[in-house]
Amino acid sequence: MAVGTTRGKRRLGRYIKPIRLRSTLSAEEVAERASCSAHTVYRLESGEALPSRTRVAAILAVIGATDGERQKAFELREVADLGTKPIQHFEELPVKYRRFRLDETEAVIERTLDMILIPGLLQTEDYAHALSIGRQRLNPSDSWTEFAGSERRERQALLTRDRGPLTYHGLVAEAALRNVIGGPSVLAAQLDHLLKLIELPQVTIQVIPFGFGAHGAMSGPLFLFGFADEEDQDAVYVESVLGMEAVQETADAAALTAVWEDVASAAPSPQQSAEMISTERKRVKKR
Repeated sequence: MAVGTTRGKRRLGRYIKPIRLRSTLSAEEVAERASCSAHTVYRLESGEALPSRTRVAAILAVIGATDGERQKAFELREVADLGTKPIQHFEELPVKYRRFRLDETEAVIERTLDMILIPGLLQTEDYAHALSIGRQRLNPSDSWTEFAGSERRERQALLTRDRGPLTYHGLVAEAALRNVIGGPSVLAAQLDHLLKLIELPQVTIQVIPFGFGAHGAMSGPLFLFGFADEEDQDAVYVESVLGMEAVQETADAAALTAVWEDVASAAPSPQQSAEMISTERKRVKKR
């Protein structure tokens, strides 16, 4: 039984349960006719587990799903199974970061706020590698320095994926543009990379200038994920030196979302921000 992604599994379960209820069969009756355990049926409907395609097909047949319902269920199962598709070095990542990566993979919109560094989704491989060296004592594994760059590249591929590019809106502090990570040449390449990314229609970057004050000040990076299914609540994460934390309390998540929106509304426009990035790039070149 595949692990799958939490949100994808819940969508599949929410879709199948009404069909089973319509059949008037109990979970135990479905299990007996589909040659599986009632536990399997309950876990499928609750989104706790993702049975094999063959098992799902058997359950759908027992509960009398139409051809259209079967097709839709299989499409949902494929999305739910994204979490079992290879994410590079998945087993070497901290458990909390795995959850973050799975949510990011399923998201259709990502918004970030970072007051110190270039956000991970926008980092070049050399920039990410330099960061990993500087954080060796806090790295998730001994080999993180070796694959940090490729991990960032894999995340960045979400911006151009075939099944609908991730829409990204990042708020980046001017300080991050001047923080010389990896040396001037690495920073110069990173700024060039930002200027290239903002040419993509699905990427928006706003720079938070010096003098912005404490408005919306954050002690660490903030991540907001939105999903295609309206029944899925946004996922909110904050990061500290000890790793990524999912924000569980609805009120806290709403407050952090409001902070992001406040900063975005007050920060320079994307066009002005692009000019600020270009100015910083020229300044680095003069060194």
